[in-house]
This record gives sequence, structure tokens and C-alpha cells, in this order.
Amino acid sequence: MLSTSNQAYVFLSTMYAGFIIGFLYDCCRIIRKMIRAGVFVTGVLDLLFWSVIGTLSFLVIFYVNDGEVRFFTIIGFVIGWILYVITLSPFIMKALNWIYETLAKVIHWLMKIILWPFQMLWKAVSFPIAGVKKLWTKFKRIVSKKIHTVLKKTSKKQVDEKEF
Repeated sequence: MLSTSNQAYVFLSTMYAGFIIGFLYDCCRIIRKMIRAGVFVTGVLDLLFWSVIGTLSFLVIFYVNDGEVRFFTIIGFVIGWILYVITLSPFIMKALNWIYETLAKVIHWLMKIILWPFQMLWKAVSFPIAGVKKLWTKFKRIVSKKIHTVLKKTSKKQVDEKEF
């Protein structure tokens, strides 16, 4: 039988683990938002989340309570998670969301800087290519008109020769 002080220690440790589980869940929520996860990726993330919290729960119970699963340890996990969701989760989600949006803006800005020389090179190359394409289209049009008029004249001559 555990002493009362030891039971309080175990209960508070499992509550702390419940806080950590809530934080890990918020991290999974942000990752899902970042990658706009489909069904498969959501399943993989859920499997990873449950594996991590299962391992965490096992380690907490093993090291804190010598592997004895008691009702108050499970209640400690649940109360810790509920307290996290009620108190810290909204602030943590705002902070993680701000970090995500800031990183996205920074990465977008860096990509613009990195891709700028390639965009300028593309513009420099595509401008002459567009001119050549325009000339080629005009050339094809003129040649097809000439061929069409020649074919009309030859077909008219063939019809005139058949009448004689």
C-alpha cells in the first residue's frame, strides 16, 4: 500500500503527463493543418500519436508507480488532459498557429528570393522565344496561304484540261 504522500506524487505526475498528452495532441492538430492531411496521413498521424502517448503513459506509470495501474492514475491522466484543454490549449494553439503562419511567410519570402534569378532568366529566355514563335506563326500562315493558292490554281488547271 502506498503512503498518502506517495499517492499524491503519483497523481500529480500523471496529471503532468496528461498536460503533456494534451500538448502533443495540439502539435498533431497543427501538423494536420500545415500539411492539409487527407485520410491516410491523418491515420498515420493518429497511429503515431497513440504510439507516443501509449509509450509515455507506460513510462510514467512504470517509473512513478512501479508499473501499478490504479484508478487514480488513470483519473490523473484524464484530469491533467482536461485541465490542459481548458486552461492552456487555446493559448498554445494561438502560439503554434502564429509560429506556423510566421514560418510560412518566412519560407515564402525566402523562396521568392531564391527563385528570383531563375524567374529573370526565364523572362530573358522566353521573350526571344515568344518573338521567334510569333515569327514562326506568321511564316506558317504565309506559307500555308501560298500553298493553298497554288493548290487552287493547279486544281483549276486540271479541271480546265479535263474539259478540253
